Amino acid sequence: MAQALHDATREQFTRLEYRGARAELISRCTLPVTTTPGSGHQLGTTISGSAPAFSAIPETPPTLLDLVDADVVQVHAALPMRYYLDIEQTLGVRLPAEADPCPRFRSAVPVPEPLHVVFVSTTSRPDRKDYGIDNFSAIAQLLVARHPGTWRFTLVAPPGQPPPAPSTHIRVVPGLPAADCIDLFATAELVVGNDTGLTHLAALTSRPDGSGPQVVGLYGRHGHAKWITGSSAHHAVATPFSHLMSIADACPVRDGYDDTIWSAASNLRALPADVIADFAGQCAGWWPQ
Repeated sequence: MAQALHDATREQFTRLEYRGARAELISRCTLPVTTTPGSGHQLGTTISGSAPAFSAIPETPPTLLDLVDADVVQVHAALPMRYYLDIEQTLGVRLPAEADPCPRFRSAVPVPEPLHVVFVSTTSRPDRKDYGIDNFSAIAQLLVARHPGTWRFTLVAPPGQPPPAPSTHIRVVPGLPAADCIDLFATAELVVGNDTGLTHLAALTSRPDGSGPQVVGLYGRHGHAKWITGSSAHHAVATPFSHLMSIADACPVRDGYDDTIWSAASNLRALPADVIADFAGQCAGWWPQ
C-alpha cells in the first residue's frame, strides 16, 4: 500500500516515517523510509491523528481481473497486488505496476553460495502450518541424492527448536531476527519454507544486482494464490485444501472452515517430500522441468 501511495504521488511524495518494533527490518526496505524504534507499527508520510489512513486488512481487497483480450483474463490474486490495486481504485489514478508491486529488502551479499539451501520452519501455528524438521531433513537428503555437489543446508527455526538427525548436516539457527534473515537468504540459491512471514521475506530479498533466491512456500491451510508475494521467484506447493481456498478466494479463519476435517487433504505434513524436492530443484535450475 505504501508503494502504491508512493507511485501515485511521486512528485509530492515525502520520505516515509516508520515507528515500531520492526525498525531494523524496515530500514532495509527499498522504499524511502526513516525508522524509529518503538512499539506497534506505524508507517506514513505524517504520523499524526489527523493524517489520512489506509488500513491493510487482508479480508478487504478482492481478487481483481484485467481483460487482456477477448480470450485472456489476467487474475490479480496475490495479496500485495490486491492492496496496490485497491489504492489505485480508491485514488482513481492509474499506477505503473502490472504485477509484483512489493518493495524489496536490501542485502549487501553479492552472490549466493552454490547449492546452499535455507529451510524456514518458523511459523505462527506450529501445530497446523509447520512442515516439520524431519520432513525438511528428508528434502535435504533427496536433493543430495539427486544432484552431486557440495551442499549446505541451514534451517531458520524458533527458539528451542530440537536439532535434526545428525546424518542430515543441517545447521539450525534458532530465533534469528528478521533483519538478519535477509542476509542469510541472500546467501542461498533456494529457500523452502512454511507459509510464514520469513518465507515471504525471502522472496523479497534483493542482492545488489537485483537478484534473489528462488523460494518455495508450503501451503496447508491458506490459499496459496493469495498469501504469496507475487514475485516471479516465489513459488508454491499446496495441499488440496489450500487449492480450494484459492479457487473460492476463501479463508478458514474468516469463513469458519475447519480444515482438520479434511484429514490428509489439508495436512501440510502429508505433502510428499520427493514432490517438493523435485519442484524446488526445478525452480533453482538444478535440473530441467
